[in-house]
Amino acid sequence: MTRGHLQIGVDSGGTFTDTVIVSDDGRVAIGKAPSTPDAPARGVVDSITVAAAELGLGLEEALSAASIVAHGTTVGLNALLTRAGAEVGLITTAGFEDVVPMARMNKAVGLDHESFTDSAAWSKPPLLLDRSNIVGVRERVDRNGTALVELDEDDVLDAIERFRAARVRAVAVCLLWSFLNDSHERRVGELLATHLPDVHVTLSSDLVPRIGEYERAITVVVNAYVAPVVRNYLADLDERLRAASFGGSFLVTKSSRGVQDAASIVARPLETLKSGPVGGLAAAATIGAALGHDHVIASDVGGTSFDVGLVVGGRPQHAPRPMLDRYALAMPMVDIESIGTGGGSIAWLDPDSGALRVGPQSAGADPGPACYRRGGQLPTVTDAAVVLGYLDRLGGSLELDRGAAIEAVSKEIAVPLGISVERAAEGILDVSNAQMADLVRRVTVLRGYDPRDFVLYAFGGAAPQYAGRYAADLGVRSVVVPVFASVFSAYGAATSDLRAGTELDAPCPFPPPMGWFDERFGELEARARAEVAAAAVTDEVAVQRWVSLRFRRQVHQLEVPLPAGTVGDAIVEALRDDFQAEYERTFGPGTAYADAGIELVGLRVEAVSPLPTVMPTRPDASLTGPIGTREASFGGELVACPVFDGLRTKAGLPISGPAFVEQSTTTLVVYPGQQASIDEIGNVTLELGGHQ
Repeated sequence: MTRGHLQIGVDSGGTFTDTVIVSDDGRVAIGKAPSTPDAPARGVVDSITVAAAELGLGLEEALSAASIVAHGTTVGLNALLTRAGAEVGLITTAGFEDVVPMARMNKAVGLDHESFTDSAAWSKPPLLLDRSNIVGVRERVDRNGTALVELDEDDVLDAIERFRAARVRAVAVCLLWSFLNDSHERRVGELLATHLPDVHVTLSSDLVPRIGEYERAITVVVNAYVAPVVRNYLADLDERLRAASFGGSFLVTKSSRGVQDAASIVARPLETLKSGPVGGLAAAATIGAALGHDHVIASDVGGTSFDVGLVVGGRPQHAPRPMLDRYALAMPMVDIESIGTGGGSIAWLDPDSGALRVGPQSAGADPGPACYRRGGQLPTVTDAAVVLGYLDRLGGSLELDRGAAIEAVSKEIAVPLGISVERAAEGILDVSNAQMADLVRRVTVLRGYDPRDFVLYAFGGAAPQYAGRYAADLGVRSVVVPVFASVFSAYGAATSDLRAGTELDAPCPFPPPMGWFDERFGELEARARAEVAAAAVTDEVAVQRWVSLRFRRQVHQLEVPLPAGTVGDAIVEALRDDFQAEYERTFGPGTAYADAGIELVGLRVEAVSPLPTVMPTRPDASLTGPIGTREASFGGELVACPVFDGLRTKAGLPISGPAFVEQSTTTLVVYPGQQASIDEIGNVTLELGGHQ
């Protein structure tokens, strides 16, 4: 093979690192290898090696033939969650040193529902830096961007000496009005580069030029906190890939969607914090476009969590002010909600009420569910599925111990409740799937969407076993289990577009003077195009533009797309109409109050360079019947169910439930009353008629 024939996507999880290699002739190879927390880059290389072997290639052969390696990583997120980031210093405007320690007045911000209702447990989010490393420097810019007090460089030099003594490895710079006038922040950055050349520096005017001093400051601090960890990891992985003959573009999946050159991500490691789940949502948008599904509920069930995101009108939805680990961030991220319900979630009885609960505690991969035979003693969702006969192996090779699963479910659930082990297993699945359906409702209904208007995509290793249950509870008419569902996030990384975004907060009355939009969008577009060009695989670049608006003196703002071209009166009026229509769709008919006036909040630009999207093929899809049968329990009745090979069954063959469709790394349960069929590339569509 010659260079450029392959696209490689890698997604690192806590237990396994997944790889998908897509060839331009439609062949797809999958690789799974244990993640290696002590040296994460090693696990990535191991996983690529496994996938390459499926194509009959060695590691160096595969990498030399690859145009890209696109990677979703949890390294930065793990550093944040485990408080293993760098020693950070913060330079801010004198008089505003307490913005980050004070946080928000409501100490319950970012807590889950149960913690929120317990006011005695309220607390501020943990401070990520030592209070003595927050330094104020004299300077002042007013709300119009005019410098009233010039930067005192001696103050900056004093801060540098303090940071040197404290062995600070990263510095965050967040001056009060720098999003309107960044000259003082630029000078601080120059002084830091001169006197602390080995220290990572994050300027708020580069990272998040947005209004809101707390959100902007904590965003810059979080970015600085994880920066050295992410930088070292990406450098290590890049070195290993290059040493193994890789000569293509090394890309990283971004929390805001798409992939970007790893060298650029090093300056903005915050972009990696939701890097893994975003790959699955991006892949759902890609497959959805191919299948004609504009509105998709993307649901990902792994071992420990259930993640849900939306694709609306073909576009993954964003959270403009996301909350991550109780930190209110000013950088937009793809909107994905999660709960602690997955295949490894532990079932237990509430000691006070005796009610059956599932999660959020998880058995993880070690010891794992009881059926793994690795020492686990507590019943999990996977054990319940094994008891009922829905699963007999994991990943195509790990045989599951049904006897151990029965023993765990019986001892911890069935015997205390005085019910059969099958009824206990059904109860575990009922509870876990009710929790999944509830999260989907929160992500859809509470945001003004009817789940019945969407197609539900189920991926991750465990989703195909349960999607027929939680989707039916939602009234969803059909479910798609996409090809290679268990490694779908890695597939998304391999096929995501290259994207770079820039933004500017510029609060002012709407509409601004004629020419204002064109001048500022011209600057933002130039920056976005330059970032994309650094790693573009093709010369094709498209630019997308958005305007954030709100009614005068209101807090909530909405983002409205702006078409290409010069912004004249007609486009301004269309913006006004689109904003009011979106406002009423979001908050309800009649809520828009045009007489209040409209304020412009900010602008955002994204440059997009598409990567080739290669759909997989199934060269040997000729089977016209099941490959065997397996007994399973549905509604208390034991049924002999046909088992179909998901990779080799003929496209369009009707499969009536109860039945199972097995792929190499997951199993789809077709419940009674449901119908399934497989398309040409291996996606399985499940039509719901209810289940018993």
